[in-house]
Amino acid sequence: MTNFKAVVVEDIQANRLVVLAVKEKENEINIRLAQEGEVPDLLATRAIKEGETVYVTIKNRETWKAEAGAEIQAGVSVGTGKDGKIVEALGEDAPTIIGYSINAKMQGKLLAMSVM
Repeated sequence: MTNFKAVVVEDIQANRLVVLAVKEKENEINIRLAQEGEVPDLLATRAIKEGETVYVTIKNRETWKAEAGAEIQAGVSVGTGKDGKIVEALGEDAPTIIGYSINAKMQGKLLAMSVM
């Protein structure tokens, strides 16, 4: 496991996808909510507030439980949707694939996904 300290640049709800943000200050790591189509760096395991300093732990997990942004079938490719939620990554205009669903879930429920 590896730990580092980061400053949150916007409110992030629990079970949402997170990315490293552009540095606001020198020698400071910032994190923010992943935007639609982005490849996430991290998963928020609790709600965090803008300006809060958090300790991030990298645990070498191969699966994440993230909130579904729409109904998702089991065994399909998934990507980052609006508000850092997981959506199906199927079709021509699909977001970048970041993993696949392990189970089916309805919008607003936690989805187990395998991370690529």
